[in-house]
Amino acid sequence: MSATRVGITPIGEPDLAAVGHFLNQNLNARIAPEAWVRSLTHPWCDTRPNFGFQAHDGDRLVGVFCAIYSDQTLDGRRERFCNPHSWCMLDDYRSHSISLALHVLRQRGYHFTMLTPNPKVAEIFIHLGFRTLRDDVVVLPNLPSIKAVVGANVVTSDHDRITSSVPEPVRADFAAHRGIPWLEFLAFGKDNDVCLVVYKRGRWKRMRCARIVDISDGAAFDRHMHLMQHHLLVRHGLLVSRVERRFLLRTPRLAFSEQRKQAKLFSSPTLNEAQIRDLYSELVALDI
Repeated sequence: MSATRVGITPIGEPDLAAVGHFLNQNLNARIAPEAWVRSLTHPWCDTRPNFGFQAHDGDRLVGVFCAIYSDQTLDGRRERFCNPHSWCMLDDYRSHSISLALHVLRQRGYHFTMLTPNPKVAEIFIHLGFRTLRDDVVVLPNLPSIKAVVGANVVTSDHDRITSSVPEPVRADFAAHRGIPWLEFLAFGKDNDVCLVVYKRGRWKRMRCARIVDISDGAAFDRHMHLMQHHLLVRHGLLVSRVERRFLLRTPRLAFSEQRKQAKLFSSPTLNEAQIRDLYSELVALDI
């Protein structure tokens, strides 16, 4: 295709329906067009410059690279994130793919995360300066605990009680994600020492599993994880919990380690990998 025939523009709100349909038809038909649109429109930032970028040949949509924007509080500072995902070009227009990606990445003032790239996309973005997040994963057996049934413990999945139990900015993170139906939340610990975990239900080696997406406080998790393990086993029948090692202070005893197969990438001039989270990304905005 001639470069002069392909135009690249920001995705605006009037374009979302067409983008959702394009992704359903050309990237993943299991995700409905409306679900694609919802994934891009969570109010996770004060100002959103776009929803990503799109390529047109005349009136025909031929490619998209979506982006989720968020404002996140890290160590008391407000940080701006851009999470590019769902990079999809029609075959005849693949030569314009890098140009489309660069329109997203040349936006100033953002930390960038790419958390679901396929191997070829990961290779491209590593060449563009992205770094890989560590890929070791810890699988914890959810064991019953006598300590979990004695003492003044906080263990709750009730949304109102979570709101009153966790500190800011954890409360803001919870409020931003509590309406997503495939996410589950558990707050546990002692008064003024409470951890919030966000997880999805899944399977690990045919066992029912809690796939932990986020840990609000690694130190509190380390002190009180027995409360979480007891609750997930006894109340929900989840035999194991699976969590990325980068979220933990240490590898717990009786844990099984494995490697994550899919790469996760980030680009930031100031942040380290321990500050990169799976919240505010396509990993939670889509049911994947």
